Amino acid sequence: MSKKSQQIPNDCILNILKYLYKDHKTLFSCLLINKQWCEITIPILWRKPWKLGISPEFWEFITDALILCLSDYSKQVLHINGIISSTILSQKPKFDYISYIKYISQDIITKFVNNYITINFEEDTFSSMHKNLLFEEIWKMFLNQCISLKSITLPNIKIVDYLDKNNCLKYIKKLKCSTDIESSLFFDLSKICQNISKLIIIQNRNLKDDEMGLNTLIESQINLEEIKIESFMNIENLSLAKSLRSHINSLKSITLKNFNSLPSPLFQDAEFPNLKILKIKLINNLKILDTIKLPNLEILEILNNSSLIDQTIDLYSKLISSSINGNLKKINIEVSNDQCFDDLKEFIEIITNYCNKIEYLTLWINDKLINNLENLLINCKNLKHLTLNKAIDLDWELVDDEFNNLDDIEIKSNDSSGSGSGGESNLSENGRCSLGVSNQSNERKKVNENSWLEFLTKSVGIGVQTNEFKFLNTLATHSSNNLSEIIIRGDWNFTRKDLVKFFEIWKEKNSNSLKFQIVNNKTPIETINDVCRKYAEEGILKDWLAYKYNRI
Repeated sequence: MSKKSQQIPNDCILNILKYLYKDHKTLFSCLLINKQWCEITIPILWRKPWKLGISPEFWEFITDALILCLSDYSKQVLHINGIISSTILSQKPKFDYISYIKYISQDIITKFVNNYITINFEEDTFSSMHKNLLFEEIWKMFLNQCISLKSITLPNIKIVDYLDKNNCLKYIKKLKCSTDIESSLFFDLSKICQNISKLIIIQNRNLKDDEMGLNTLIESQINLEEIKIESFMNIENLSLAKSLRSHINSLKSITLKNFNSLPSPLFQDAEFPNLKILKIKLINNLKILDTIKLPNLEILEILNNSSLIDQTIDLYSKLISSSINGNLKKINIEVSNDQCFDDLKEFIEIITNYCNKIEYLTLWINDKLINNLENLLINCKNLKHLTLNKAIDLDWELVDDEFNNLDDIEIKSNDSSGSGSGGESNLSENGRCSLGVSNQSNERKKVNENSWLEFLTKSVGIGVQTNEFKFLNTLATHSSNNLSEIIIRGDWNFTRKDLVKFFEIWKEKNSNSLKFQIVNNKTPIETINDVCRKYAEEGILKDWLAYKYNRI
């Protein structure tokens, strides 16, 4: 059999290597197998070469390789100005490295230029004019030779002036930019880049009324699917939100951070038929969420500072119930833990009924919601990660009813006892019980004490060990085999026996190892660590963490 016939087909090698694109060490080894493997591996390593290393030696290698990729014209320009040596003029790279690169940014170009100057010149002898010229030629190289270019972080320079007929910006799928970039550049790009699917905007200043370049770029896109906006100092720019509204049918992912409130031009009374991901961070006013519909939502993340927000969990219940196709897989939200009992119950019931595909979930729970938790665990068999926060019970009407019942018991007891011997009252003149109480009054006292004990155990939490045990028992008994990570936060008071019983049930029912975390104010950390260490040694726990947190 010939040597050629023994070669593995290129497609097979490529299918193997594409799963190793983050394993740089293995990819470097693949370069040494033979010429065939080397030719297939090089394009994978050079997709984002900037992530392969940070050492000076690595950047020296990258710099030397890319300088050889300059066009003949650029080499001549740089040689005439004394920036590159004559030996480079005739040299060609072994591979067309520049054609494999998929991402560039101003930071990368700056590092490249500075590194070349450091290697080849005394910095004091390299003028700013020569540096600007080198910047210009390097940008030309990337913009016109990166035929694989898919992503760019836009610099605040007129890069469209560097483009020739082979410009690669028309292939861009991901663009990152800021609002301090000249509006004219966005106008120019709107005529070139119309296939952007992901747009990242850093809002670091308010746009003027006549600065419509970025709006034009947004509106010119054919199929914008993902938008991410981060605002500094709560800058709004509502006109951008209005332009984004034109893509309401194509958007699949929205991420917003640091707004005073959600931009109404984008969200007010809107239905996003294809939106799968909604991520919101540090936005205090979310009331407009009450007006939107997200029928195909898969991921919901709302991460705020709980000390600043005032919305209640019922807002999220309405939002989740609008996801009528039941595709939600992740719900990670933050609210304060002093939510109304009925709202917490409704939130759990909605997830139970609407989200049987859920894999990642954050809940708030107290002693009265354990049965609801049980129903959720039974119905949501795909759960892999579960965070459970201890909620404060604010059901004060129920507490008032309990107090009224106690008053009734006391009144009835007093009425049935009547007076002491001879019809004499047991109350002194000032209305307080006299020291000479009868046996009958002692019996009444026991009745009242028992009633108080029952009330305190039931509603306030004295004797919570039974409830804590019930909680852990429910969690261990009804969790599916898919659940592999549990985080428990709040003022739980687990005993050693509670924790041991939990892990014993888990060991009996579940074959997978568990990641377990307790953020707790009552159970001693030493107790948690002692128990967890034992079950980690048995292979029941894959990892665990226990620590205290301070309330704000």
